[in-house]
Amino acid sequence: MKRSPFYCDIQQAGPQWAVVQGWEVPNIFTSPREEHLAVRQRAGIFDWSTTGEIEVQGPDALRLVQKVIVNDAAGMPVNKVLYTTMLLEDGSIFSDITVYRLGESHYMLMTAWGSNAANARPEYEWLLRWSAGLNVAVTDVSSGSALLAVQGPLSRQILGSITEEPFDTLGYMWGMPAHVAGIRAYISRTGYTGELGYEVLVPAEHAHDFWETLTAAGKPYDMALCGMAAAFSLRLEKGYIMRLDFAGGRTPYEVGLGWTVKLDKGDFIGRESLLRRKAAGFSEKLTLLQLEDEYVPAGGDALLVDDREVGKVTSAAFGHSVGHPLAFGYLPLEHAVEGNAVRVRDSAGGHHPARVARRPLYDPEGTRLRM
Repeated sequence: MKRSPFYCDIQQAGPQWAVVQGWEVPNIFTSPREEHLAVRQRAGIFDWSTTGEIEVQGPDALRLVQKVIVNDAAGMPVNKVLYTTMLLEDGSIFSDITVYRLGESHYMLMTAWGSNAANARPEYEWLLRWSAGLNVAVTDVSSGSALLAVQGPLSRQILGSITEEPFDTLGYMWGMPAHVAGIRAYISRTGYTGELGYEVLVPAEHAHDFWETLTAAGKPYDMALCGMAAAFSLRLEKGYIMRLDFAGGRTPYEVGLGWTVKLDKGDFIGRESLLRRKAAGFSEKLTLLQLEDEYVPAGGDALLVDDREVGKVTSAAFGHSVGHPLAFGYLPLEHAVEGNAVRVRDSAGGHHPARVARRPLYDPEGTRLRM
């Protein structure tokens, strides 16, 4: 079992805990609804130290990064942040990550989860494998890192109260080295909630001091401590994926991430297979569903059209901002049309009406991210 550097501080707040991919993480502090709405209306804080941080440095750093991602990092300025996926040789998604350019020949790849149940870091092993013969150093710095996300419309004021850095001009998907509460840190304007927000990476040895300072700074703004339940409902309203949504050999095109694939940048792992699969065509895609009753689907629930099973739910949560349960699932293209009726069959055989929803359902133009 792995625990965050903030574990002892979080434990004092008495959350309900959950085990996810070998990590013990806070799931609920007060209630999923209260935490969710706090982020939408004020601010919330999340412990994201479950992420993996892998640094790639050296003359061939860009070459290696380009080799393992589908997006194009060639034109990234220093401190730009890039969202992308990594593929297996068969063209299916291996991992979704963010790439940070920290220097001229210095990149950091941040994974969604730093380990799996076997406490392995597959992205790190993957990078080591493909770095053979290149003049590059690949270093897993995850165990020395601690990450808190401050998300919500008041996040800028809260973070601004504990740093003198001019981060208020930081654009969406940009980062900067900084000192926060006197601690060396890296601030990025990123997140998993669909709101204005920041992620702050600090050395693990300063986790306790950083937690105390940031939570104290948030009290005048009624900042909420938030767990995984709120994170999952916030991300689903925004149409953000998690590993469950691309498991099973899916490509970026089926998942709705075709916009990240830059085929004209040159070769990358899985490119030829992806081209073949794209040319053959895809029969289904990941679709956001809005339930019309109060049932929150479970992963694996069947999706029905005219009493015929056409797909399965991959993940779900109650969307507290939109007032309905939401679910991701794969549907045949002819049924994955906004407004189309679908039914969800639960494990007991009950049927629940749903409709294909716009993705993202919440703030579809992304204006809140760019406040």
